[in-house]
Amino acid sequence: MNYIRNIERAGIDLGLERMRELLDLLGAPDRGLKCVHVAGTNGKGSVCAYLTSILKAAGYKVGTYNSPSVFSYNERWLIGGAPLSDEDVAKYMSIVAEVIERENFTRQAAGKGSFTPTAFEIETAIAFYAFGAEGCDACVIETGLGGRWDATNAMDGKLLSVITPIGLDHTAYLGDTLEKIAAEKAAITDGTCVTAAANEEVMRELARPFRIVDGVKKYMPCKLIVASDSKPVSSDLSGQTFEYDGKRYFIKMLGDHQLINAGIAICASKALAEKGLDIDDESIRKGLAETEWHARFEVIQSAQNRFNLHIPTGKTLVLDGAHNPHGALTLKASMQKYFPGKRVHLVMGALKDKDVEGVARLIAPLCARATAVTAPSPRAMDAEQLKDILSKYVPCGIGRGINSAVRGALAGDCDAVLLAGSLTLFEKLGETI
Repeated sequence: MNYIRNIERAGIDLGLERMRELLDLLGAPDRGLKCVHVAGTNGKGSVCAYLTSILKAAGYKVGTYNSPSVFSYNERWLIGGAPLSDEDVAKYMSIVAEVIERENFTRQAAGKGSFTPTAFEIETAIAFYAFGAEGCDACVIETGLGGRWDATNAMDGKLLSVITPIGLDHTAYLGDTLEKIAAEKAAITDGTCVTAAANEEVMRELARPFRIVDGVKKYMPCKLIVASDSKPVSSDLSGQTFEYDGKRYFIKMLGDHQLINAGIAICASKALAEKGLDIDDESIRKGLAETEWHARFEVIQSAQNRFNLHIPTGKTLVLDGAHNPHGALTLKASMQKYFPGKRVHLVMGALKDKDVEGVARLIAPLCARATAVTAPSPRAMDAEQLKDILSKYVPCGIGRGINSAVRGALAGDCDAVLLAGSLTLFEKLGETI
């Protein structure tokens, strides 16, 4: 952890050449893996979770790579839905680190500069290497940022690309319009792409992915498959039942947006079946019903030992990683649907490079009170600054820590506590100060 955190301080450096070099130095472990590549603004993690569960139900050994992690660093790499052990993370990171060190020494000795992959590139290399070493016969790979220049896009060959709903996020890197962002996401497409219905401009960009070759756009062939609409049947805090192409399914995850995500996963599963994977409708139904994905409108109504929290009878804790206006809009709709007329206490932490004002404007007015906390990240917005933003919409105080802020909110005059603003919040939720 000290090794990767030290490298993390160097920040983001998008590009594919260095990542491809690292994979080749490791023996190109990505070649031969059957990978589904998932990009999008919101819903990527949920779709990856659905696909992982469906593939697992179909009998495949599945490797899943996603970020950021929620409760532990190891969650970035899942085998069969379970995080790599501490020992395996250490083993695979050591292998990658030693390859980098040897290459760096060779280049410097020859006067050819240095070889310094970013933290995300190292983690991506660990994913491909570990999934190959562990004998995974299907892999689900989530992009980190964008698509075109994201490290995951250096992989050689993909079975299927999936693009979830697109909104405005990371605009400094991806562009300031939905069309520009869609074009960057579409660059992961290598043949067949599954997506959800969107406006005409976004669909046009998704249907004509391009690569930059010698500074010139080169449009690539694409078979774009649009998921059908999921039709809601029933919904309560235990989950949702819906129909997709005339068949009925159940998911535990809540919110209308999850019906879209589940529909994308069904459509992608059918596309994978057409490409030769043995996935039948019963595997899809079972996989969807068993999917769990934490901190995405996760509703907790009983004490959870992992959080060191007591949830009083009749009260509810909601965890949601909404960190951009697109995510906050879906969170707002879910809160209005499942908690109408309830007194909600918002505990919020955010990263300063996000549209914090846009997120606060959408979710803070739903709440009777708020507590600002400093998220556990070097990119975090200070709680004092966040309080100034939240106070425009709701009475707001400052919490000393995430766990203590949530405990204080649960002990107060409210029906529900909503912890939101950044996925970085939840790894520290169980820690008391």
